Amino acid sequence: LTLPCSRVANKMAVSGTLYTYEGSLRSAKALIAAQYSGAQIKVDESFEFGKTNASQDFLAKFPLGKVPAFESSKGEILFEADAIAHFAANEQLRGSSSIDKALVQQFIAFSNNEITPSACTWTYPCLGFKQYNKQDTEAAKTHLNKCFTMLDSFLLTRTFLVGERVTLADICLTCDLVLAYKLVLDPSFRDSYKNVTRWFLTCVNQPEFKKVLNEVPLCEKMGQFDNKKYQELHPKKGKEGGKEKKEQPKKKETPKKKKAEDRKSTRLNSVTQ
Repeated sequence: LTLPCSRVANKMAVSGTLYTYEGSLRSAKALIAAQYSGAQIKVDESFEFGKTNASQDFLAKFPLGKVPAFESSKGEILFEADAIAHFAANEQLRGSSSIDKALVQQFIAFSNNEITPSACTWTYPCLGFKQYNKQDTEAAKTHLNKCFTMLDSFLLTRTFLVGERVTLADICLTCDLVLAYKLVLDPSFRDSYKNVTRWFLTCVNQPEFKKVLNEVPLCEKMGQFDNKKYQELHPKKGKEGGKEKKEQPKKKETPKKKKAEDRKSTRLNSVTQ
């Protein structure tokens, strides 16, 4: 089987190691791009979050200690998920014309700046990652509704965001919406934005997406704040620590009380004498 020269060249040129934790949706962007381009990206299976990325060797290459992080076979260093995905992509994914390239970057920025912050504010309490704040959550829902209204109108006559084929715009935005579709975007919400949901399902069911994301089940009931999980992930120092603090002063006061009693006894003795 002979592949087109451009694909062979890209496959030979792009290879390296991706440092990330299992299930990272940000890392999925680069892995999906590699499925389309033929880039040879190997995930470091020995990676341990909080350990590997805190080691001196890792920090020497990636001073911030953040993942995903990528090192090419040529020793080139990259961090930030979208940059790594761009490196792993081919020209089709990046945009085949000047305007398409600009549109791809537009939707990636839109996803980062408009979708992701609100989606995280809404979904993270459901996972116990952060405390629930009603005002913030309602503001996030309102903003996402505004964004979905725009997207739904835009996708009315389009299969994909840019052109007639999948691009990095579709890959990045889809990955940024996976948690929302799995946790909080229930049937009533999805019914209001059928074009966006149709586009999302088209993307996640592409073979290249499925190899990385597997099946993406849509939520049937809107997720709620999981206080139990939050307490597990954010344990308080506990009541025992408070008891210890209360007991310590008592131990310190004991000798003082004894001395005071001794002085009082001495004064009484002197008076009686």
